[in-house]
Amino acid sequence: MTGKSDSAIIAGFGRGLGESTAEALVRDGLKVGLLARSSENLDRIAAPHGGNFLPVPADVTDPEAVEAAVEKVEQTLGPIKCAIFNAKQFLKGSILDFPPGEFERAWRVGAFGGFVFGQAVAKRMVAREEGTIIFTGATASLRGNPTSYGFSSPKFALRSVAQSMARELGPRGIHVTHVILDGAIEGPKHPATGNDAQFKPEELAEVYLHLHKQPRSTWTHELDVRPWCEKF
Repeated sequence: MTGKSDSAIIAGFGRGLGESTAEALVRDGLKVGLLARSSENLDRIAAPHGGNFLPVPADVTDPEAVEAAVEKVEQTLGPIKCAIFNAKQFLKGSILDFPPGEFERAWRVGAFGGFVFGQAVAKRMVAREEGTIIFTGATASLRGNPTSYGFSSPKFALRSVAQSMARELGPRGIHVTHVILDGAIEGPKHPATGNDAQFKPEELAEVYLHLHKQPRSTWTHELDVRPWCEKF
């Protein structure tokens, strides 16, 4: 790594939205810390990007691991100006037989993990009175559908965490925003359709970058984004 400047950090990092957002942040002059549980996957993605990406394996449900990861990014890359939380577990099943342990795990990743990550970055941003924290939500943040217990419950809770943080930290210079993604993101699980019926990760990344760069007089707290053909 070269000398420190400013940095960003993405929790729940992966290909698609995570990688495209990291690339957009690099183009804007930031180096990016990548947090995910799989070090092998992180290293493989980070390798082509040289010193602009710093892979940091961490489980978002472990407060000590998250604290250490955030500190490593700050010490190696520089002060964190933008923090993005993408972590989730997409679990579906009937209430009649949904394993309680799986429900708890989904909540710990999607809601508790968001709280832990948000707390770790907020403590540092408040001291500098600046920074952006972006939480990735979904339509499940607003309504629970049949069999969506393992996804909608954590997303509901994450939205509440984002609202509470925005109200507390906004007056202290921290922009906290929640993005509701209504649609699928193109990638291995959702091949391109050719008619813009799904999110293109590189275009969605520009939305995140725009939120980070908004002036204080026009901060967006919650933004819902969907492809043109998505019904709502």
